Amino acid sequence: MARSGGRDLRTSVTLNPPAHPEELPAGPLGIEVLGVRHLYDGVPILDGVTFDVQPMESVAIVGPTGVGKSTLAQLLVRLADPEQGKVLVAGVDVRDADPAALRRDVSIVFQESFLFATTVRENIALDADAAEADVVRSAMIASADRFIRELPQGYDTVVGERGYTLSGGQRQRVALARALVRAPRVLILDDATSSVDPTIEADILAALRRELSTTLIVVAYRLSTIRLADRVIFLEDGVVKATGPHEDLLAREPGYAAIIHAYERSERGER
Repeated sequence: MARSGGRDLRTSVTLNPPAHPEELPAGPLGIEVLGVRHLYDGVPILDGVTFDVQPMESVAIVGPTGVGKSTLAQLLVRLADPEQGKVLVAGVDVRDADPAALRRDVSIVFQESFLFATTVRENIALDADAAEADVVRSAMIASADRFIRELPQGYDTVVGERGYTLSGGQRQRVALARALVRAPRVLILDDATSSVDPTIEADILAALRRELSTTLIVVAYRLSTIRLADRVIFLEDGVVKATGPHEDLLAREPGYAAIIHAYERSERGER
């Protein structure tokens, strides 16, 4: 299944810092999206999106190509501000949240994540000043520990610029471990395991739910991912068309069923 060519907001927008930054409250974090509208070239891609994610809930975001799934994921971590509406984390508008707190507590992992020309250990720990045990635990949850130990120097193996010495799936697992080592309270995966074998991906998602007290939001393109979520948010025509368990949406939403059947055909290698 081809992925959406969604616009990357990471380098395209200058955001105003909050005048009076607010800290996020202690404990598990939930998210509310209230009437969010966002435009590309004057055309609304998100047009009144409203939903909530409860603390420690796992949610899959599903929708047709170009519907704005990746855009929505990036708005959740304030890589851009919507033209209208709000994104709240534990009741705090992300525009008012302390930027350092938001980066620490709400992490996003992209399909393509940058790795540096340094050791695997340093790529995972990065600026988190993480203990060795935390680096290894994060790698284990990301199903990366085994292949890392099989590298010539294990965790001390130097990867090339952008991690070119690793496979696509290996790079994605190292990038996920990097996010996990910071113990985020909300983790957003934007097609972040697309190059990982589906069986390993299922192991990763199961480990995330088992090992972490984290709210999990996944932009999903695989059935295994969708089925592991507590709930699905189905986007269509710029709005939330339906939300609920996968099987419920499959039975009552023709548009959702069509996408799922397309995923099934793709996974079988059919057109």
